Amino acid sequence: MERELSAEFVEGEIGLVIDYSPGKTPAVAVLQAAMSMVQSLDRLDSVLLSSVDTSLEPVSVLNDVQHSSLKMLLARVLRNVPDEMVANLDWRPWVGNLLVKGKYALLQRIDADAPQVMEALDSLKEDYKGAPGRLIGYHLPSVSDVMDALDGVAKARSAIAGHAVRVETALGDVSIPDVLPAGPAAPQEGVTQEITNSGVEYFKVKAPDMLGTSQWTVQRNNRSVRVEMLHRGWIDAYHRREKVILPGDSLKCRYEERIVYDQNGTELERRLAIIEVLDIITPPVQGALI
Repeated sequence: MERELSAEFVEGEIGLVIDYSPGKTPAVAVLQAAMSMVQSLDRLDSVLLSSVDTSLEPVSVLNDVQHSSLKMLLARVLRNVPDEMVANLDWRPWVGNLLVKGKYALLQRIDADAPQVMEALDSLKEDYKGAPGRLIGYHLPSVSDVMDALDGVAKARSAIAGHAVRVETALGDVSIPDVLPAGPAAPQEGVTQEITNSGVEYFKVKAPDMLGTSQWTVQRNNRSVRVEMLHRGWIDAYHRREKVILPGDSLKCRYEERIVYDQNGTELERRLAIIEVLDIITPPVQGALI
């Protein structure tokens, strides 16, 4: 049984710093950018905690505001904390450390390709394994969810282009570059459960996308399936003709598949994403019949 609490403080204060030109930069632009950045950082924290408990709601609270540049000191609280977590005092430093370490690792890769995001998540495996009590055994968030959250940070940051923005943590400061976000996927209404599968698989290419990333079609289980190519570096190399795919070729890939169900167990959506292309597999040439 859960009880809804107004807030449970966890460890791990961070600083959000936005440089501006005193007397020149419009106040609304700075403050709106700051609010958007805070919301996007909350979303990133929510993704980091998605496998721990879906009811947990990370929220930033304002500890202090400093000037010369706009510096906001943000503490982290969680809403909707289950009773068993409240009774276990070990969860507070664990959650706080996880959120700070996660943001520090991922914000440095805000414009990174999917394999680099996966590498950053892999660096957090031991932190998830070290969760106290009933939290032990929870897994990493999906690469696609993290990339969507990072795109949200990039979009918020782009609202104040030309001004330096950084996040200060106990592990070090991270400058947030002004990058063009790809844009997150639209949320599904009425979703009650999501299942994410991942692994390495061979996909026979049916129709590559010569212009973009989202129209690739592969053959899987004797069916033609649309896939999302998140390995941007490989896609760029393919468009530069550094990678050649011939009819009958297959791709050896790390993949991530998300399946969304409604409350009746009916499948609402299936999203297949290629995280990293490991190799191009060309079938052997058949000898001429004699």
